Amino acid sequence: MKTAERILLTALTLFNDHGENNVTSVDIAMELDISPGNLYYHFKGKEVIVDALVELHRQQVMPLLATKLQQQVGAEDLFYYLYMLVEKFQLFRFLYRCPADLAEKYPTIKKRQRQLVGALQMQLTGILTWLIKNAELAVEDSRLSLLVDSLCLILTQSYTLDQLQSREDEDAQRYHTLSMIITCLQPRLTLSPESQTQIQRAVDSHSLAQFSAQMQQRLEEGN
Repeated sequence: MKTAERILLTALTLFNDHGENNVTSVDIAMELDISPGNLYYHFKGKEVIVDALVELHRQQVMPLLATKLQQQVGAEDLFYYLYMLVEKFQLFRFLYRCPADLAEKYPTIKKRQRQLVGALQMQLTGILTWLIKNAELAVEDSRLSLLVDSLCLILTQSYTLDQLQSREDEDAQRYHTLSMIITCLQPRLTLSPESQTQIQRAVDSHSLAQFSAQMQQRLEEGN
């Protein structure tokens, strides 16, 4: 692995564990056992590292927010699709720990983060609208935007709650987030008993990732 990649991965881990504000460039260099000068050679300051991580986050999330996927996600696929989003947002959770403070500190990332959250809202609206049209989801038009806002809030902010509740295991965090999403959506979805049982078993056994991987492959093959 190249030094620049190691720096980004180490910074990401430290930011997620301790918060961006509590980690310095020297901390990152010490964790990597390299000199601050070597780190500066690759990234001219912590703001450049944060900027690179924001771009990496966008590159990982945006393919899942492609509008062409909206009509490929049915009611039985929905939670597997959402689990993929949960994984992506959890991986860069430091960006959503104190988003207003981060945007004020690094103005260059504010627009991109706003665009990403906007794309998430549009994608969820499109998917849920498609499910409503196919009689797979029961939501009043006046409440659809509130449901989308609730899902966005859970996807981006649930890790703050985990931190307050000292829930440190990353796998437990992912399934806690997904369980909150299921609580919002499942009563409104038209799902067969078999599908409900399969989803619940996958959640209980923390094995949803394998079904999500299969779904991602199917979506990629369909594009």
